[in-house]
Amino acid sequence: MSTSNGCSKCCQCNEHKQLNGTLSSASSVYRKRSRGEIPIENSDRFRITATSNAVQLAVEHVQREDAGHYTLFARTKRQDVVRRHVELIVEDRSTGDDPPVFVRRLPDLSVKVGTRTRLLTEIRSSTDLKLTWYRNDRRVCANDRITEVNEGTFHYLEISPVTLDDGGQWMLMAENFGGRNSCLGTLNVLVPKAYKTPEFVEELRAVLTEQGTVSLECKVVGVPTPHLRWFKDSKEIKAGDIFALTANADDPTSLGTYTCEARNCMGVTYSSSKVHVVGRGSREGSLKPADSVASNAPPPIFTNELRDMSLLIGETIILGCQVVVPPWPKSVCWYNASGRVETAERYKLIEDGLGVYMIEVKPSESCDAGEWKCVVTSFDGSMGISTCSVAMDIPRNYRKPRFMESLRAVLTEEGLVSFECKVVGFPTPVLKWFKDGHELKPGDVYQLTGTNSLGTYCCIARNCMGETSSTAVLTVEDIQNQLTDEERLVFNQQNQNQAPKFLIGLKSTDAKINEPFQFKVVVKATPNPILSWFRDELPIDPNERYNHYRGENEDWLLDIKSVEFVDQAEWKCVAVNDFGTSITSCFLKLQIPRHYKKPRFLECLRAVLTEEGAVNLECKVIGVPQPALKWYKDGVELKPGDIHRIISGQDGTCCLGTYTCEAKNCMGIVASSASLLGFEDAQRSQQQKSEQLHENELQRNRSYRSYNNCIRYSKMISSI
Repeated sequence: MSTSNGCSKCCQCNEHKQLNGTLSSASSVYRKRSRGEIPIENSDRFRITATSNAVQLAVEHVQREDAGHYTLFARTKRQDVVRRHVELIVEDRSTGDDPPVFVRRLPDLSVKVGTRTRLLTEIRSSTDLKLTWYRNDRRVCANDRITEVNEGTFHYLEISPVTLDDGGQWMLMAENFGGRNSCLGTLNVLVPKAYKTPEFVEELRAVLTEQGTVSLECKVVGVPTPHLRWFKDSKEIKAGDIFALTANADDPTSLGTYTCEARNCMGVTYSSSKVHVVGRGSREGSLKPADSVASNAPPPIFTNELRDMSLLIGETIILGCQVVVPPWPKSVCWYNASGRVETAERYKLIEDGLGVYMIEVKPSESCDAGEWKCVVTSFDGSMGISTCSVAMDIPRNYRKPRFMESLRAVLTEEGLVSFECKVVGFPTPVLKWFKDGHELKPGDVYQLTGTNSLGTYCCIARNCMGETSSTAVLTVEDIQNQLTDEERLVFNQQNQNQAPKFLIGLKSTDAKINEPFQFKVVVKATPNPILSWFRDELPIDPNERYNHYRGENEDWLLDIKSVEFVDQAEWKCVAVNDFGTSITSCFLKLQIPRHYKKPRFLECLRAVLTEEGAVNLECKVIGVPQPALKWYKDGVELKPGDIHRIISGQDGTCCLGTYTCEAKNCMGIVASSASLLGFEDAQRSQQQKSEQLHENELQRNRSYRSYNNCIRYSKMISSI
């Protein structure tokens, strides 16, 4: 550092400082420095060095008392005395009686983005130290990129890799029982021209296949190559993770919202997608790009997440979270195990306008226990999800309502309808009454005489443990003694022609995979209806696995011989006659052991020609339960023991063709093929490189002219 008359130098306390004086003549023979007219000599803190045309004073571990004016006296060959002045100003950041002392302070560094660097200091302290790091006045905590290391008196921060955000002013605050001290350093990040922030060329698509797996696909570019991380509902997932997927029509996020994070040293980009269902009979049938979001903006950031809580049933639940605003979210939705929660008698949604969102549940019921979810959606379509669990303490004597005697609707001699049932539960259930879906409230008066009283009556019993219902149907047989001749005639005419009506419809239920299952409905119609069954909108025809038929009276049944993975779907029964159509539907959910796996070929099918001219077909497949195998030649099934000969002639290629092995279990079906080709076919196949990636081909460089060569099917190697 060169000095001139009247200049000032500023440094921090305990810093290393150099004061340079430069002489225009190289013939100086005498140089001296003084401070306040006190000569300075070489010592443990002051070091004077001189060259042919310069002199330098180095001050180690600058202290408060080192502040002041310094003067350099030098004599030239002509015996002229010249002097230079410099003022040293000491900036002291330490406080307290015995603060930590920085022996080595933070340096100013310039590093390339994507590399690693170390911010190193050395500190002396008489008591235990507490260190806090700051970048641009914001606290920095250790994470997967930044590591804080303390080795004796040396303390440093290791950053790997360095990103653009790491540039700026760094400060280390050191505190002990005697006081505190700090030092500053600047980190300059150098960026090559070719480096680019990650960018999604093809946005993320989360696809739920017929096999029940979720496929995550996207295309992202960036320099250096971005590192990808995957998240489901804001929680990181790894390749091979297994988790349950439960569809809930009231919660569009029930199948999960998936996010891909692409990160390199230049920055981070996100792309999100909800789950699309594709395949035969799917409701979507195709992907909708509008449901996928690719944006440089991250999803909403939660500064306060939902917190787990425990409470007694009946107490008030208050859940809250906070997101960074601005930007303001487009929507905030709440979900529990039953689906989306809207403002209602027991639910109250609250927001303070500063990014805090809360829900109050008063009083709480058993259905409120379990997982809660707050889904925050930004205007660019990205989602942030915070979840928590509500544990509820329920007294042992609490019981959900239960009907000991089902509801009966009886018409008295006076023409009144009498409702009779017996229900138990604790706390005492509250009862509500309905006729044909319309509530009958206490004090209301209804004229339920004659055919006006016919219909479906329902009693719903509810308490904090849940609700249950019992239904009774008042038919013409029950009241025929009360009808007039005119009413009986009109009713009989109406009853002769009746559109189908499901007295007992389909109900969503669970079934065990690989076991028999039966659907049952009760249909009333005149004339008799025609029933059709559908799985995910695909008609079900009777075959070796499915059999639908009419049982006794008005019962209609569908038997599934062995439930497979594809049977986890929406099922529908449609009843049709000349006077109308009626539909009932449900969802069949499967109970699948974790160790069950779809068949997979470890070794694809190979056609091996032996020296004797025999052809062996070999493959290796795994799966749980053990797959059953079927063999095909050009689409025609082969049975064990079949013998086929390779013959020649005008069309002598009866055994040349494509052989396929099909492996199937209750989890799905896969196939592998191999082609047995003649000489000309083999040449054409060599020219088609794309087909070589999918088929194992047996090629022989001469025509098959043997009349006695035969194909033998080797035993399949099956392992679990």
